[in-house]
Amino acid sequence: MHCTIYKSLKKADLYLFLPKGTLPETLDATILAPFGRLEEVMHLDLSVDRALARTDAATVRHYLSTLGFYVQTPPGSQNWAHWDNLKAGIARPAGP
Repeated sequence: MHCTIYKSLKKADLYLFLPKGTLPETLDATILAPFGRLEEVMHLDLSVDRALARTDAATVRHYLSTLGFYVQTPPGSQNWAHWDNLKAGIARPAGP
């Protein structure tokens, strides 16, 4: 699975992972609000053996396939991906 990673220009160490080809503006405004402007940082292959700095590739793959996004928050803060986003009214973006 391939993804694109964006960083917040408003808050340090706040990152948005999206399936490759998905544009941030397709997400609900509630998700995007804390980020301010986004800057594309990199494309990444989330293979099973891929090491990531603050989580594991399997977790990111799970949220990309179920919610359509994954948010990596700064160290010491609760990661949004662990919230029950669907009950909070944040739906997966429409699209292919």
